Amino acid sequence: MTFDPLHTRLCEEYGCEVPIGALAHTRDVIVAVTNAGGIGVYGGGTDPDSLRADIRWIKERVGDRPFGIDFLMPASVVEGNQEDLEAAIPQEHREFVAGLKAEHGIPDPKLPPRHGGTFRGDMLQRARRAVEVLFEEEVPILVSGLGSPAFIVERAHAAGMKVWGLVGLPRQAKRQIEAGVDVVIAQGYDSGGHSGTVGTFTLVPEVVELARGSDTLVLAAGGVSSGKHLAAALAMGAAGVWTGTIWLATNECQYWKDSDINMQFRQRLIEANAEDPIQSRGMSGKPIRQLPSRFSDAWKQPDAPPTLEMPLQGMLVDSLLRGAQEAKMAEWLVQPAGQSVVGIHESKPAAQVVYDMADEALAMIERLQGES
Repeated sequence: MTFDPLHTRLCEEYGCEVPIGALAHTRDVIVAVTNAGGIGVYGGGTDPDSLRADIRWIKERVGDRPFGIDFLMPASVVEGNQEDLEAAIPQEHREFVAGLKAEHGIPDPKLPPRHGGTFRGDMLQRARRAVEVLFEEEVPILVSGLGSPAFIVERAHAAGMKVWGLVGLPRQAKRQIEAGVDVVIAQGYDSGGHSGTVGTFTLVPEVVELARGSDTLVLAAGGVSSGKHLAAALAMGAAGVWTGTIWLATNECQYWKDSDINMQFRQRLIEANAEDPIQSRGMSGKPIRQLPSRFSDAWKQPDAPPTLEMPLQGMLVDSLLRGAQEAKMAEWLVQPAGQSVVGIHESKPAAQVVYDMADEALAMIERLQGES
């Protein structure tokens, strides 16, 4: 039997062909990655009907191949009814945002928020309802991209479902491993979206050591864009990699529903350097690594008030961001992206990204074996 260095425990336990997990907010990307041998994880919304339809659409196209759904369940968030939370937003903050809209001609949005809006006073309740849909539709893998999924492990396992959790600190990983989470995604500072403070090459080996002797697998995340990164992740003891930014420039990705905006950001991703993505709390109240924008610049100005806690900050800026999107003011929009943009050189099919990453990883491993 020929030894395949890419056939890790992730492949054995989940039935994927290559140990590549992919988070994307476009269903077509998830289907393409999953059918190419990876594990696609869909970052859907919290509207139950839309989420249910998306899950069924994906299932019809991937069959028995493994895929997952990502949900957000942050540990620190201000809860309450919508009216009380609206009242908790300081007038100073409202005036700052209103001033930005007036000064730069950003219109009020005409359309309601997609999927009912993400950052709302009832975001945790909506997330819990979305989780119920995942159980009803028997999603193979539940992934908590923000917050610990420990509360759901026992129930998920009883239903034959796997639970993955994303962490940015060793102490978070330790708690999830002790709770029996199936896969811990150790995401370093390089990552796009909600990112932490510890670098990938510092975090991953420590989490791997914490998971030693348990049934929990570890995926390396943060700045992953190539087969070299996959080979390095395996060398650190991870069972595979978790990727996000690299799918934003693929042919199938429609992160923005407006094609003009989508093309603008795709080109920016292709042209971006590693140092271009910055962290800002302006969108959600938590640090999000993203491409710089006039929106992130505004929150760095001396007259900008401090950002609010989640979900208050998202509620505060929702109208501005939706208005800018409807007006196609792309320079004001938040595009989450990690430092792995340095590995994006062109737009190509998502399946080709999977194949290229696997081929490069194998070539790197073979070269190292030849040099030993």
